[in-house]
Amino acid sequence: MEISQPNNAPRCDTSANLSYLVRDKKHDEEKPYRLRYDPGEDLPRTNCVTKPQKDIRIHDFRGQEQLFSLENHGFTVAKLEPKLSLNEFYDSSKVKDVYYEQLKDLLKDLFRAKKVEILEHVIRKRYPGFPISTGEDYEHQLPTSIVHTDFTPEAALEASELVLHIDPADYGRVQCLNLWKPLRGPLTDWPLALCDAQTVDKQRDFVASDVVTRTGFTENFQCYYNPDHRWYYLNNQLASEVIIFRQTDTEERYAIGVPHASFYNPKARVDEKPRESIEARAFVYY
Repeated sequence: MEISQPNNAPRCDTSANLSYLVRDKKHDEEKPYRLRYDPGEDLPRTNCVTKPQKDIRIHDFRGQEQLFSLENHGFTVAKLEPKLSLNEFYDSSKVKDVYYEQLKDLLKDLFRAKKVEILEHVIRKRYPGFPISTGEDYEHQLPTSIVHTDFTPEAALEASELVLHIDPADYGRVQCLNLWKPLRGPLTDWPLALCDAQTVDKQRDFVASDVVTRTGFTENFQCYYNPDHRWYYLNNQLASEVIIFRQTDTEERYAIGVPHASFYNPKARVDEKPRESIEARAFVYY
């Protein structure tokens, strides 16, 4: 278990490539989609093309964490001493029994919510050769380098009702949030980049896309490049530092989710082990 220490790392802005969806006229007639399984030769796994936008400036907000809020920027940072060891995070039952409860308590304390529930979590682990594919199946999901948000507003509310069995109409306000942290820190290897929600034009930048598995589907937003986007990351993030960022909010002025993606950090420490991280999707009810 990592014990939190004062993080006095100097700020370290960097530049990186981020992959955005390419505009395609066929999407006027055919909804974008991605299949998270191999359907065989009869159906392409996606009808989307992404293109890396090169040398995007990503600002380090280390030392300025208190200036960034969920309301204004769409993301914030909170301290949370993990009660699980790194290896225990790979035990799904322990994550649900221990870590979920920590997250629920954290969100209730921060936002004075009436109710908090955790929808799910994902462990991501970068293998040493990533992003070059080996062509093999991986035990854990890999870092995501495509700019996106996890849910559209409609898909988030549907997940609340169908998966958590909580009717959003019973509450005055519902937020869907993502909580992301490394399992080992300080992290510089393939960190998470977050786009300031104030720089996003929802009508221009977002397009709804189906994400399909063998057993179901959901809907997220893929994102088109906009030079007005302003990007941030938390350099040397500790395992005791949780980035909380918005997917959607029924409060209309906060409805825009935060586009995000992992990125190759040219300033990463050369001796660092490949990134391991956990993200959880939470619903906060008021």
